[in-house]
Amino acid sequence: MAPVKVYGLNMSTCTKRVLTTLEEKAVTEYEVVPVDLGKGEHKSEEFKKKQPFGVIPYLDDGEVQVFESRAIARYIADKNSSQGTDLLGSTLKERALVNQWLEVEAQNYNPPISALIAEKVFKPMFGGGEPDEAKAAELKAKLSVVLDVYEAHLTSSEYLAGSAFSLADLSHLPYTAMLWVSGDSDLITSRPNVNKWWERISSRPSWKKISALQ
Repeated sequence: MAPVKVYGLNMSTCTKRVLTTLEEKAVTEYEVVPVDLGKGEHKSEEFKKKQPFGVIPYLDDGEVQVFESRAIARYIADKNSSQGTDLLGSTLKERALVNQWLEVEAQNYNPPISALIAEKVFKPMFGGGEPDEAKAAELKAKLSVVLDVYEAHLTSSEYLAGSAFSLADLSHLPYTAMLWVSGDSDLITSRPNVNKWWERISSRPSWKKISALQ
């Protein structure tokens, strides 16, 4: 069987989401196909035949091609349901809670954190100038409100969807780790329950392996 191909970059947050899912599901036969963003390869007509929006990553699994990292992660978890970590839940209730918190991550958590990291890390990294501190402060305040909800929820729950690690937790890993790069880790460490949750999920072997990739 041909290995799964992930078109992206090891340093990309969304690519890391996909790779961590592959590791959790004990998929050993996969290949990362580097996409040269500097040369605009992701905007080429050939690339856009697979990913029409011209962003990374996308997955090629033979007869199945999927783009959008969260959809790719769900596909991997579904396809490999009989092996590795159960990331989607085994009962109707568990699956509902996993899907609920996946939506929270995508709709409430990701917008402010991805914008904050873009402003404070990626903007200066890629020659866009110094961060707009007022904008960054506004985004941090928005993320803080979301994390207050997490702090209350995690008072009675070890993980977001219950007592077991799931795709809902995994999906938070790449961007949350970037808060230590942007200098905003206090958003996590100042909240005892959120911090314990973060320590649990970020210490998983899958994330340690993928987060170390360059």
